[in-house]
Amino acid sequence: MEQKQLLIFHLDDGKELRGGQRQLLYLVKELNKLGHLNRIICRKDSPLERTAQRKGFSTITLPYFFEWDPVSALMLRNKIKTMAAASGHCEPPVLHAHTSHAAAVSYLASINMPCVRIAHRRVDFIPSRGLSSKFKYEKAHHIIAISRPVKDIMLSLGLSESKIAVVNSTVDLDETPWDNGGFEKYREAARRVIAQKFGIASESPWIGSVIALVPHKDPENFAKAAALMVEKHPEARFLLAGSGELAEKVRRLVKILNIEDRFHLLGYYDNPYELLSALDIFVLPSSEEGMGSVLIEAMNSRLPIVATRAGGITDVIEDRANGLIVDIKDPAGLAAAQIELLEDSPLRHRIAEEGHRRRLDFSSPKMAELTVKIYEQELENIKHHRHTVA
Repeated sequence: MEQKQLLIFHLDDGKELRGGQRQLLYLVKELNKLGHLNRIICRKDSPLERTAQRKGFSTITLPYFFEWDPVSALMLRNKIKTMAAASGHCEPPVLHAHTSHAAAVSYLASINMPCVRIAHRRVDFIPSRGLSSKFKYEKAHHIIAISRPVKDIMLSLGLSESKIAVVNSTVDLDETPWDNGGFEKYREAARRVIAQKFGIASESPWIGSVIALVPHKDPENFAKAAALMVEKHPEARFLLAGSGELAEKVRRLVKILNIEDRFHLLGYYDNPYELLSALDIFVLPSSEEGMGSVLIEAMNSRLPIVATRAGGITDVIEDRANGLIVDIKDPAGLAAAQIELLEDSPLRHRIAEEGHRRRLDFSSPKMAELTVKIYEQELENIKHHRHTVA
């Protein structure tokens, strides 16, 4: 049976291009391939808008003044009605909110308008239990959680299990910058570039992380573990790529720990695969994590992984299969796992190879297929009057 073309509005009020925004772009790419009409609703001149336009995706901008912004909601409502009429779609449009604040704008824009409202939940902390969450999540037709722990958190709000689906984050394998068989050559070139750019000894083992420098990613955990690790392996070098509110605090901590000559703060890195491919071990030190999509990019880069058991990380990493798992906020445990990988070459190789195999479990076409099924299910519910309009 021929698949119906859907009109889908993807709402994201993010001011940066982080994992969630990249996942949105992966989804839109695959939905475009399937023949659906997609519009990305983002901030003007945001990294998301610039990246989407560079990829040839259609965008609409909203001011997103604040969470329950009636101006943005009214602008969106008018855009939806105009586009739905112009496209001649008989199916109601899909409003897919990829951030919490966008879910509020989506609800306001859709009041008394037939549509499917999807709320995507990417973080593993409990939302407030007030009216805001009630309207954003209880009134959504379906919630997509990026991992089982995130689904459990949404269930703790009293939401029905039938309206929450787990769709793991993914990696776009088409964006892999090396051809089959060309990884080692790419890695050698990347390592030369980074060593020269940042003055890092290329003969040393490189242990790194690519995270936002914000509290729930816990970059201080990474720095503290590095200080413990250099006591046994002073030759190791640590590379931390990312920007955020904790950047200066991490810089001061590195100085206090007296590891400035071994710990390199690289800032925001706009070519993550270049950095990932150059590493010897990847570390995700988070204290909270919806899933950790960077783990899939690390697996695609053939990296052995050390990660905490925060949130949905265990949906991606199986301990001692495709990574080593340690407790959150445990620098000693984090250091011990890195030391084990550094000193055990067969284990390091086996974990890297198993991770590279498992990356295929998180493909963007699979994510799109599961998401479309949710859209279609909720459109059927509307058709058979199993949903109220607002």
